[in-house]
Amino acid sequence: MNVLKQFLKKNKGLVLLTFTFVCLQIIGTLGVPKLVANLIDTGISSKEPERIYTIGLEMLGVALFGTVTAVASSYYSAAVAAAFGLQTREKYFRKFQKLSMKDINQFGSASLLTRMTNDVDNVQQMIVLFCQMILPAPVICLFTIVLMFRYSMTLTWITLISVVVYAGIIYYLMKRGTPLSLSIQPKMDRITTTLREFFTGINMIRAFDNQDYEENRTNQTFAAYAEQMIKVNRIFAWVTPIAFLLMGVVYASILWFGGQLVGKGTLQIGVVTAIVEYSMLTLAYLMISAMVLVVIPRSIASLRRIEEVMDAEIEINEESLTEQPLSLDQKALVTFDNVSFQYTKTADPVLQDLNFTIPKGKTTAIVGGTGSGKSTLAKLLLRISDVTEGQIRFADVPVTQLKQAQIRSLISYIPQKAFLFSGTILSNLQMGNEQATKEELEKAIKIAQLSEFIEELPDGLNSFVAQSGSNYSGGQKQRICIARALVKPAEIYLFDDSFSALDYQTDAALRTALHQQMSDKTLIIVAQRLSTIMHADHILVLEEGKIVGQGTHEELMNDCQTYQEFAQSQGIEKEGIKK
Repeated sequence: MNVLKQFLKKNKGLVLLTFTFVCLQIIGTLGVPKLVANLIDTGISSKEPERIYTIGLEMLGVALFGTVTAVASSYYSAAVAAAFGLQTREKYFRKFQKLSMKDINQFGSASLLTRMTNDVDNVQQMIVLFCQMILPAPVICLFTIVLMFRYSMTLTWITLISVVVYAGIIYYLMKRGTPLSLSIQPKMDRITTTLREFFTGINMIRAFDNQDYEENRTNQTFAAYAEQMIKVNRIFAWVTPIAFLLMGVVYASILWFGGQLVGKGTLQIGVVTAIVEYSMLTLAYLMISAMVLVVIPRSIASLRRIEEVMDAEIEINEESLTEQPLSLDQKALVTFDNVSFQYTKTADPVLQDLNFTIPKGKTTAIVGGTGSGKSTLAKLLLRISDVTEGQIRFADVPVTQLKQAQIRSLISYIPQKAFLFSGTILSNLQMGNEQATKEELEKAIKIAQLSEFIEELPDGLNSFVAQSGSNYSGGQKQRICIARALVKPAEIYLFDDSFSALDYQTDAALRTALHQQMSDKTLIIVAQRLSTIMHADHILVLEEGKIVGQGTHEELMNDCQTYQEFAQSQGIEKEGIKK
């Protein structure tokens, strides 16, 4: 409950104001039955019109007061809920930004999305319902019992017994329904995951004509969620009929015993009317609060799920770090010193004992088969995850002493999977450099072989980009991603298998442009296609997470069997590519 406690502490003024208006609303609600008793016993019985008019105006004033305070309490209850949603999502997003990829994978992207949206919504709903329907119930119950005791102890016992019986029934139903409510949110996670897989993989599903299977799989997740909801609703469906039954019994009992007391002259008719209204008011509020109590277990479960993310230990903690001065004119810009990495303590190492340097102003290539650890090495360089053993240094400063923002300001990254954000081509290109000049944009576009493509678009750089860039082909998206990285000013440009979707002609033209236009920059190219990296200044060959060869293309063709096998499989001989 730390998230809720911190929120209440931070917004205690708003919370106190809301509670004040709720209390004033209760006062307005409780004032009417008392005035009704006065109207009957002192106004109507005395047959004095002025007295009746006076009490009637008092009732109107109390009713208006109750209405105004009810509107105010509703407004401020909604304000509290909205403030919780805003502040919690802001904190959640900031915490999410600090999580490593390992932490994110542990939670799962679908679960993280559900926690930020659905779970926060559940807690917001609970706050509004608690302020408007749950909080007034015990307060009204206490005050009505006290007021009724002043009128008649006998009739009060009828209401008091009914309240105790109803509270016992609600406790029993909550005890049975709460475990079922707590299991609903994980099923919502499963629905989110299944739907995301369906929508993102729709082309593949249609290609394999697998719609029926996916429909059945999706329906199973819906059915599991619906079945659980039905079980919960069956339990809490007893709340309303039991409340109405008790209302009827209490109403009849008060009239029965009250009528006898009036007949004996020990009680007035107005008092009996007031007690009936107080009793109905008490049971009505208890019924309403019980009806919405079903959201509390689910909201508590949602709150715990939010706190799991908020309280998660940050793998890469940089709170104590300060920005370090770096001497970037050194020959060895990046050094890997006995670096090993594994995703979990029990998992097999993905990278083992890597020792190499990345010289400044040169092109370093990393090649290897699928699963050899190439992309993992690139992510360690960005410090998306921390190494398990060894050390990575930038200009002889360990990355663990550098802030992530400082590291990533030095590196411009082109991911293996081309990803574009919805907006325009221009907004994507400016992602790493919002102040990019027209000349800088044109240079990056020219190097990325995008000029002809952009010119053919009716809106040019302002052309629309759909979510994930789905309205462009793989090669077009990849070239936009490359241009986006080139627009960003950086010391190192890291290409993580970023040429795989390009045809050989475009690949060759792009590499030539990089060599001519960016010869002073440090390039790191991760690739499987040897034609992409064979002219690099230094090539690393990875196999099962280990370096099995280093050198130029010519040296590796003579000395490295793994590299020779790659070359042979791609039709490359010692003098170059086969014609």
